[in-house]
Amino acid sequence: MKNAQTNFMYAIREVLLVVIGILIAVSINNWNEKRKQDDQLDNILLTIKEDLSSDITKINEILAHYERLDTIFKNVLADNYTIDDYEETPQISFLLLGYPELSLNKRGFLLLEKFNGHLAESREEIVQEVVEFYNKQLLEVAVDDELRADDFKENFSHWKNNTNWWLDYVQFRVNEDFISYAVNDPDYKTRVATAQFFAYVVYLPEIEKFKDMGEEIISQIELLVTP
Repeated sequence: MKNAQTNFMYAIREVLLVVIGILIAVSINNWNEKRKQDDQLDNILLTIKEDLSSDITKINEILAHYERLDTIFKNVLADNYTIDDYEETPQISFLLLGYPELSLNKRGFLLLEKFNGHLAESREEIVQEVVEFYNKQLLEVAVDDELRADDFKENFSHWKNNTNWWLDYVQFRVNEDFISYAVNDPDYKTRVATAQFFAYVVYLPEIEKFKDMGEEIISQIELLVTP
């Protein structure tokens, strides 16, 4: 009887050791998996940082482009340019022929949308902020950029179908008929004023907001994640 009781206790101990071993192994495995997911999320945040840094560089180039054109827009609308000015400074003539495009990077944001792993408490706030930022700002920039693009397309279509100077214009040749139109026809000033409005009043403030918010997110990521 005593031997049977001893064997039973020994068996219980063996079972307990096996269970404890399994629990330890599961715990270690869970910890390793959680650590991998934390590393994955940090890599996604670093990708978002790279995306935003690239976007901000492109935004700065667009802001600089429009800063260079600001005086030209104002002088056209104030009737300060003469026929000689148009002939001697081609940039004035081609003010509305094209515009700088902005393609924002979304690779990091798309990875974050697909991420369904462990979310550390220290990352919850930045993740929520990034999601809200992209969901709102991507839409805002796209809508305002579409207004700018539609205005350009309308000018393009109208001039192509209704003017005799268009062929020279799209080949960047200064045409006397275009200069006469630019100097004398109120339609041109209306189109310049519209382009100025969509660029300076609608579009540029939106990409400046994207830039400012993006820089703040970059700073927060740098505080949380070490490359």
